[in-house]
Amino acid sequence: MALIVVCVARYIAIFTAVCGIALGQSAADHNARRETLNRYCFGCHNSNLKSGGLAIDSLDPAHVDRQSDTWERVVRRLTARSMPPTGLPRPDESGYRTLLSAIETDLDRAAAANLNPGRTDTFRRLTRAEYRNAVRDLLAIDTDVTALLPSDESSHGFDNVTVGNLSPALLERYLAAAEKLSRLALGHAGRAPPRRSMHRAYV
Repeated sequence: MALIVVCVARYIAIFTAVCGIALGQSAADHNARRETLNRYCFGCHNSNLKSGGLAIDSLDPAHVDRQSDTWERVVRRLTARSMPPTGLPRPDESGYRTLLSAIETDLDRAAAANLNPGRTDTFRRLTRAEYRNAVRDLLAIDTDVTALLPSDESSHGFDNVTVGNLSPALLERYLAAAEKLSRLALGHAGRAPPRRSMHRAYV
């Protein structure tokens, strides 16, 4: 029992020490980052001047997730080496890389912790013309698909803006077209094998 207590105590001590070192290094990194920004950036991009519409003196380098859009602007300008402008004191190449790496790492970590996939619309189907072109480019078969697929509805003169939905009946037509064209590509244009209806999947 005493041995277990000693082992647990050692584990807690080692874990605490490691966490303390990591936190100390993280705080030191953030302080070094702020010192670099203060030396090269805050003179122009502060709350009073807001040069280029950018003020970063009030940002917290330890929490880039709170102002990620602004930090993204900083990254773009540092990457292009447009900040600081030519003629003013600038960090050397190593300083640029170090600062960029630190900010980008924190931005990536914040993005991974707060995923924002944006719009999640369904897959867009191909129009008849697009389908024919795809078959021609992929299978070297130039065939008229008007007899295989229904016509596409037009909106304001465009026929590719109403192709978001794929009904079960339309899916059947596309599957039948795919089967026929695949047989043509393989040189077997004969009778198609029996196929179970896809309607059951939507019941």
